[in-house]
Amino acid sequence: MKPNECIDPVASKRWLEAQSAGLYAHRHPLRDEVSARLMEHLHAMVLNPEALLEWRPLSGGASSMGQWHKRFPKARVYFWQESGLAKAAVAAAHAPKGLWSWVNSVLFKQGVLAPKPLQTFTPSSMDLVWSNLALHNESDPSQVIERWAELLRPQGVVAFSCWGPDTLKELRAIHENLAWPEPMHPMVDMHNWGDLLVQNGLSDPVMDMEYLTLTYEQVDVLMSDLRFLGRNLSPGRFPALRGTKWLSTWREALEAERIRLGGRLKVSFEVIYGHAFKALPKAAQTGQTHVSLEEMRAQLKNKQARSV
Repeated sequence: MKPNECIDPVASKRWLEAQSAGLYAHRHPLRDEVSARLMEHLHAMVLNPEALLEWRPLSGGASSMGQWHKRFPKARVYFWQESGLAKAAVAAAHAPKGLWSWVNSVLFKQGVLAPKPLQTFTPSSMDLVWSNLALHNESDPSQVIERWAELLRPQGVVAFSCWGPDTLKELRAIHENLAWPEPMHPMVDMHNWGDLLVQNGLSDPVMDMEYLTLTYEQVDVLMSDLRFLGRNLSPGRFPALRGTKWLSTWREALEAERIRLGGRLKVSFEVIYGHAFKALPKAAQTGQTHVSLEEMRAQLKNKQARSV
């Protein structure tokens, strides 16, 4: 399957905006664990970034945002979120308790984060672009990756995580037994993500995957987590609200599965990790250097900023 060809762009936009507004952005153990494991992938690389960009930090639970000053103490750290943190803070009264007080104390007061509108980032200005658990919700991931490649300096790195095709396979089996449609939009295989990285200006992609399993003693807790962690963004999803009879049938099916498994429901998440590099210009690889006027201007601006 091609990356995210089965995502409704309107539904994708609404879900990402809800996360940007802080409504579903507070930290969750699963998000934190994936973020920590993605961070481990950086340990195998020799990195000393002067500037790094975290793409949609609230979509990934924001757990990594306070770690950058420890991992790369000299780096300038930026973020991009759809509505921007300033606009999202307006929704603080409706956000999960503690989210914005944590953001303000850990990030702004310590100077870890420097928010910036996307259009103000210049090409070839970042050494690292990071994205945790956001790419599988993008309706046009090719455009996103192309933008990442544009922002990176030559030999810069993109690192990301997202859900893979076997995510929620147990829940999908229950829906199949009930002769219901899939409960979620199809996820993309890691090899397709690797191809997309190369097609959009990145090189030497390294892809990896693993399974993380959550277990639940109560059906209601599972249902709450499912609402929090994602949405069904398929264009073919049921177009209206489900009724109480449907919900009752679903709950009964989950409860029956819990009993069959000895008292705990099991839900699998396939986690895909990937990283790739911005290649040097071909001329530079053969001993010649040719850069565009736009890239030269960006490099001069960066050089002047570092010398101030």
